[in-house]
Amino acid sequence: MKRRLLAALLAVTLLGGCATVPTKGTIRQGERAGSAPDLGGVGVEAKPPRANVGDMSIVSGFLEAMSDSQAYDVARQYMTPAAAGSWKPESQTVVYDQQPDSLTRKADGIQLTAKKIATINDRGEWIPAPAGAKADFFFKLKKVNDQLRVDSVPQGAYLGSNQVDLKLAARDLYFFNQTKDVLVPDPVYLPQNLPSGQAATQIIQELLKGPTSRLGNGVVSAAPPGTEVQVSVPVDLGVANVALNDTAGSLRDQDRQLLAAQIVWTLNQLNLRAKITVGGAPLLPDYPEVLPFPTFNTFDPQVPGASMTKLYGLLKEVPQRITGQDGSTDVSAQPLNNSPLSLSKAQSFAVTLLGDAGAIVTSDGHDVVYGSLDPPGKDDKKKSSFKVDGKTLPPSFDKEGNLWVLDRADSGHPRLRVRNQDGTFSPVQTDFKGDTPVTLRIAPDGVRVLLVMQSAATKQNYVETATVQTTNGGKDLVLGAFRPLQLDLTSISDAAWSKAGFIVIGASGTARRQIWSVNVDGSGMQPLPGSSPNFAPEHVVSNVSKDTLPVIQDDNDRIHWLTKDLLWVDFDVNGDHPAFVPTYPG
Repeated sequence: MKRRLLAALLAVTLLGGCATVPTKGTIRQGERAGSAPDLGGVGVEAKPPRANVGDMSIVSGFLEAMSDSQAYDVARQYMTPAAAGSWKPESQTVVYDQQPDSLTRKADGIQLTAKKIATINDRGEWIPAPAGAKADFFFKLKKVNDQLRVDSVPQGAYLGSNQVDLKLAARDLYFFNQTKDVLVPDPVYLPQNLPSGQAATQIIQELLKGPTSRLGNGVVSAAPPGTEVQVSVPVDLGVANVALNDTAGSLRDQDRQLLAAQIVWTLNQLNLRAKITVGGAPLLPDYPEVLPFPTFNTFDPQVPGASMTKLYGLLKEVPQRITGQDGSTDVSAQPLNNSPLSLSKAQSFAVTLLGDAGAIVTSDGHDVVYGSLDPPGKDDKKKSSFKVDGKTLPPSFDKEGNLWVLDRADSGHPRLRVRNQDGTFSPVQTDFKGDTPVTLRIAPDGVRVLLVMQSAATKQNYVETATVQTTNGGKDLVLGAFRPLQLDLTSISDAAWSKAGFIVIGASGTARRQIWSVNVDGSGMQPLPGSSPNFAPEHVVSNVSKDTLPVIQDDNDRIHWLTKDLLWVDFDVNGDHPAFVPTYPG
């Protein structure tokens, strides 16, 4: 079960040909880019209409002007007075696949017909359009003072997909999970290239509105209802001065710290530090006037910790700890002989984020067994177990050590439950509308859920996200706010959380399956950076830690991981060992 890491690296380099690290190549379905923005579009400054130009020029100029939220006044110059008065561009933005033949003449106007990529609603949420959806609108033209003007306007604005990264910036608003110990990012799109003061004002105003519909009441904000910034958020030498109204003055000390964490983390994306006051007095009087970002690292949504990067797995149905993955020693699998989990054969294995305990689904599929990985005493085999029915997906732990288990996955009524850290159980209401869950992975915050689903209609797999929210006054849990990501992929086999969003295994076009990095909201997708793998990926394990190395199981059950040098390394270079089923904490 050993081999030298250096030899494996050389083998990958020599056998795999020239390893290239892509710096571009974003697959755009109109989405924003994955890790690096695709700046292939050409930004066009909105200009008012010229005199005596034709119908196509008027509509083209109108579309260019409406694509820029800072040029809506210019866009209104292309309209009749009645149309200009009724237009509400802030209500939504329709992102469409702009092509040379998207505009055609029709009767007394111009017809726009294009593939609809997404809708960005009034809160800035990216909502992927259903497959086959069209951006379809007829721009009726009418003469005003002998000049052609647009007399019919769409609901909201239209934006060509190649302009998204030039006009809009993806930002995260930060809220807290229910236990208020970790921040949860809520991605929105806001105007690009604003002066720092305007950008800071807008993002804080959006934060104080509360979470978007994607997260709903699954998260909480420390800002009391009615909390606002007084006029604006001026920026001086990289410091944003956030002056809150007196509403926030009623907060207790602990909640003041939570609100400060939300504001500091949200502004940090703009490379701004924060000075926060309430009624002229510091929000946190015992802290420095300019709040240091590291003060709030304890709420990091990536849940930093060395335990997150440790690889585990099953070998011959026995839980194992993998050592030497970092190249410091030979790689080997060490059975967890002292753990009560080793007393039962397992089909799947999950480990807490702290790496102190785990859970297995027994190989007969009848039980989930929970216990310590390394009990204090050698003979301490304490464990707990509970029954499961039918097909049980690999379980998943959140930051609190709660275990999320979905069984009856192959039935008409899949069952999702949470085994709480105290040993009690909480049912989670859900309705998959007849589709079958293939993969379920909970985020460390215990709020966001990643799913691979099989469609009952097409029998094809797709990826979606969901949110754990509450009903009945917070007493009951429900899995809702489902968002199919509408990825342009087929043969999807697996997906996992990563530091950049998700890693998804699927095929694009007629090519074989590849490994993709996908934004949390589905707005961008690109090949996972690194050398081109010489294997066919089947399953992936990863987590949100920035130091975790993605691990892939191929279609021959062999294991590969991506090193920090962006090279793929084989766990079993000779291919003469039994199949190994990998897992990371989470």
